[in-house]
Amino acid sequence: MKLSLCPLMLLLFMACSQKAPKVLEEQKNEEPLAEIEFPGGIDYDFGTYYERVVKNHDFLVRNPGSVPLVINQVETACGCTQATGPEKPILKGQTDTIHVSFDGNGFVEGFWAKHIRIHANIEGGYKELRISGSYYDNTRN
Repeated sequence: MKLSLCPLMLLLFMACSQKAPKVLEEQKNEEPLAEIEFPGGIDYDFGTYYERVVKNHDFLVRNPGSVPLVINQVETACGCTQATGPEKPILKGQTDTIHVSFDGNGFVEGFWAKHIRIHANIEGGYKELRISGSYYDNTRN
């Protein structure tokens, strides 16, 4: 009798030690993602300018989805560019702005381009905006 119980106990032990089907962590903790669009586009060109002044532009941001759009961070790559985003979530169908300011004082003449990264609860985690322009010193002989 002892010998016949061993295989049965072993089989029972193996069946109980198997784990339940694994649910992907992403699926278990996944929150719905928001959507983001920029009605005025993601590029803004200040064009050619001759005076050394700070340039400003407001990018319009719209939430076309049903999940509130939360902009966590607005990141610039250099100290010459400052950007601020909305402090509150952008609700379904609503719009807000991302204010960008570029101070090219001290820069050499010519074309420039800067990127602004918008971190949000969207697919991919971020979108990039771009500003550009050309500065020429008209005071030189």
